[in-house]
Amino acid sequence: MKIAATKHHFSPTSVDFILTHFREILEGKSFLSMYQHGENFEKNFAGYVGTKYAASCNSGTSALEIILRAIDVKDCEVIVPTMTFAATAYTVVSAGGRPVFADCTPDMTVDPEDVRKRLTSKTKAVITVHIGGLVSPHTYGLLDLCKEKGLLLIEDAAHAHGSMLDGKKAGSFGIAAGFSFFSTKVMTTGEGGMITTSDPDIYNKALLLRNHAKVNNTNYHREFGYNWRMAEVEALMGLAQLSELESFIRRRNEIAKVYDEEFSKVPRVVPLKVPARVRHNFYKYIAFLPPEVDRDLFHKKMKAEYQVTMGGYVYEVPCHLQPVFKDYATGSLPISEDLAKRHICPPIYYTMTDEEARYVVDSIGRCLA
Repeated sequence: MKIAATKHHFSPTSVDFILTHFREILEGKSFLSMYQHGENFEKNFAGYVGTKYAASCNSGTSALEIILRAIDVKDCEVIVPTMTFAATAYTVVSAGGRPVFADCTPDMTVDPEDVRKRLTSKTKAVITVHIGGLVSPHTYGLLDLCKEKGLLLIEDAAHAHGSMLDGKKAGSFGIAAGFSFFSTKVMTTGEGGMITTSDPDIYNKALLLRNHAKVNNTNYHREFGYNWRMAEVEALMGLAQLSELESFIRRRNEIAKVYDEEFSKVPRVVPLKVPARVRHNFYKYIAFLPPEVDRDLFHKKMKAEYQVTMGGYVYEVPCHLQPVFKDYATGSLPISEDLAKRHICPPIYYTMTDEEARYVVDSIGRCLA
């Protein structure tokens, strides 16, 4: 049995919807970029998340940079979890700020108490990353801390489409959030991103910056912008995927339940515990190996002997240990360093069968025996 790390899914209905409307665009009946389908996608996505506004763009990275430029972090510090993709920190630097890395809790999300220790008079914002799709209860601690200190909380929701904490969706907790629609995500447009916010100033600034900062859409500019626009074909894919997102999440939760049951029979693997208050989208199903296991060898053996390609890490090298961020590193962040080395992400996707999920766990058990 051959198992891929991830697979995207477009139903026949979605394919027909996308092709029909894209044909109209190709026939000259509509524009190719940032038009009616993009506007509909923004409206529907904001309604789904529960914010007043949404602004589409060309990537999750762009979404975060636009937010950081909108709140003006130039010459300010922004607390960033070290347990995240490098792009989270890239955007701080690109927006003129300085990333300050913080450690995580055992659920791999940023630790509010470690954040508190790293605050200075230059701190302007805190970024929380809903790692693997988990909206941690620690989000409330971050909100309280930001309110206490007069800081802004930004959500990196790249992984977290449809995830919830106490019935509230990712993308609606902070002042603004950035989503990614990269090809591996729970819902995808191939490339693409979205900003969600209920702040009109951030929303209007996002609309300006993503389109070369063209004042009133003219060739007049008061500040630097960029081409961060979303193409209409991506918006069509986004509309189709959003209409099926709840079914994607339901199926991923069913697969996660199979994994939970089967991993209970594999004592050397410990799944990340998901609190009852959380509706996880399971972009990643995360589990931990014993420290003595050679994880690289394990991955190679799973693929070579069992034809199982394991999912990508989140993430194997914390940001503070990345060479590109050496000027921003300030010492050890032990919890993140430990979990980064020990976690695995078994394959999970909408079309995966229960039989395939059981085969993955059985193969992991055999590989570790």
